[in-house]
Amino acid sequence: MLFQFVSLNEPTWRCVRAAEESLSISELASKSGLDGYEVSKILKQIKNQSLGIRLSFEARLEKAGILNIAVISRRDLEEVPYLQAKRMLRVLGQKLFLYSGLVPLEGSAVEEWLSMFEDSVLFVRAFERLWWKTSTPATVYHENQVYGNIEAIKITERFRMQPELPLRKELELDEVDVLLLGFKQRWPFVSLREIEKESEKYLGRRVSHQVLSYHFRNHVLKLWAGNRVWLYADAQQVPYRLLYLEGRDAPAVARALVQLPWFHTAYIDIGKAVVSGQPPCASMPHLYRVLGDLDVDAVEFAMEVSISRWVPLFGLLSKIVKREEAVARSGEVSGK
Repeated sequence: MLFQFVSLNEPTWRCVRAAEESLSISELASKSGLDGYEVSKILKQIKNQSLGIRLSFEARLEKAGILNIAVISRRDLEEVPYLQAKRMLRVLGQKLFLYSGLVPLEGSAVEEWLSMFEDSVLFVRAFERLWWKTSTPATVYHENQVYGNIEAIKITERFRMQPELPLRKELELDEVDVLLLGFKQRWPFVSLREIEKESEKYLGRRVSHQVLSYHFRNHVLKLWAGNRVWLYADAQQVPYRLLYLEGRDAPAVARALVQLPWFHTAYIDIGKAVVSGQPPCASMPHLYRVLGDLDVDAVEFAMEVSISRWVPLFGLLSKIVKREEAVARSGEVSGK
């Protein structure tokens, strides 16, 4: 069963599909079959937020020892370390808060972060973080419309696997890596020349193109998981929702939901998950029917469009890197 989500003309659809695996505008033009001028025009419209599309450079920060965590809490906290975003949620007339954090895996940082909230808090550690991709079987593009096909969702045995816990840190970030990640998150096609020009403002010194290129090739690209395409409908007609899933099949359901173009993100923990997006209201009964035989309980929250608080990635990662450097120095001193 098809449900229409958003309208996109064919050149824009070709552009965003190619953007998922492209590192430069020239590469994007080659993969999409569009000329450079048309690609630049479409990207400018996306960057100016005039198309209801967002592009983001996605990094597997767990490889650098940093874990995404989502917490649903009744507490309205002003100061939360490692906070990336805070949003308001509503369910059955109650007001709650969604805290999204990036927390170091080393030491007791995760336990300390969770201890800030009430004992009954709902939390999901993103041992696996997924998002919608344009090539999913449940996504249909036809005559300038993007549809979700709920009947195309298939729960395979691979979907039923519990996520693997991060075992070890593969990469140590430094301030240049953080600078690159901060700029790339804001816009995936920002050039190293542009970052070089802005580097002194952020680091207090100018970082050369050669140094940036080395760090990008040898560090940042090892974390890159592709670019993500976010499609947005009119929030007045299609409200934002957050689904909290719990049960043996919660990971499978989360993996299935992000095959649909209106679900943006899934955080998957052992036996639980959260999925956010803009599912069309008419699709929800059919979705529950398709997934109804699985071992999962779902709580549906309405999510506010506006973000109560947002911490830029550069500032957040800078604090984490400085903390890790301080911990390493203290360990060296105590070991002498």
